Amino acid sequence: MSDNLDEGGEPKSLEVIRIETGSSRIISITQQRIEYLGLAGEPCTIDLEECARNYMRWHSDHSDEFVALSGPAEVDAWNARCVGTRDLCDSPPWVQFMNERRTRFEFDSYEDAYLQLLGSISHHGWQTFDEG
Repeated sequence: MSDNLDEGGEPKSLEVIRIETGSSRIISITQQRIEYLGLAGEPCTIDLEECARNYMRWHSDHSDEFVALSGPAEVDAWNARCVGTRDLCDSPPWVQFMNERRTRFEFDSYEDAYLQLLGSISHHGWQTFDEG
């Protein structure tokens, strides 16, 4: 088990990045990764395939907390492309990835989250689970 996760597989802490505050910003989004500048301007990456594997594992461990609205094959296919969670109705709106650091991007608005991140990851076939 990773040192960043507790016994239940939940993150001990989050890496919170407020987009466009100071030096932090998203640089690029590809099929494989998100490249961004962290709070101190340091280059960082998020491996989207790692996130999807972690989400599948997490969902499997918590499957009793979900109500499936489709069959098992459809649920598995959707989960295989899920890389994290989001709550765009929260203040501030955020998207959190299932990487080891549990990186959470916070945005000024719902629209900024889609324009700067969610539209691009969707274009590459990835999705996030709505917690809001």
